[in-house]
Amino acid sequence: MAGISTKSIYGLAAMFELAQNYGKSHIQIKEISVNLGIPQNYLEQLLATLRKTGMIESVRGAGGGYKLARDPAQICCCEIVEALDGDVWRVENQLANEALKLFWDERSEMGKGVYALSLKELLSYKEKATANLVYYI
Repeated sequence: MAGISTKSIYGLAAMFELAQNYGKSHIQIKEISVNLGIPQNYLEQLLATLRKTGMIESVRGAGGGYKLARDPAQICCCEIVEALDGDVWRVENQLANEALKLFWDERSEMGKGVYALSLKELLSYKEKATANLVYYI
């Protein structure tokens, strides 16, 4: 069980950005890059991978860019992580011990469960974050 890489962290952030814009026009990669502070070249690689999975679509040219191909409620954070990093929850158990095999299989499912949150549900964290802000004059 390796953990979540920077690739998945950045990919999830880019998908969050696209989810905020769902139902509107495409977002240019430069805008996503600036908003998130992610190098544009690296972001291009991540978005190309996510496009191949059918989660996002792209349009070239003026007015082009990226947008979600599906409703944010239909895209799971776990799906994004697995598209970019593979099955990070799977532990290769070479032992012949069935009890440990069962243990690792259960932990793998629990790990996936932690990220079994849709992009739409993830958007609610923006509301939570702004609710915690306090302004002083």
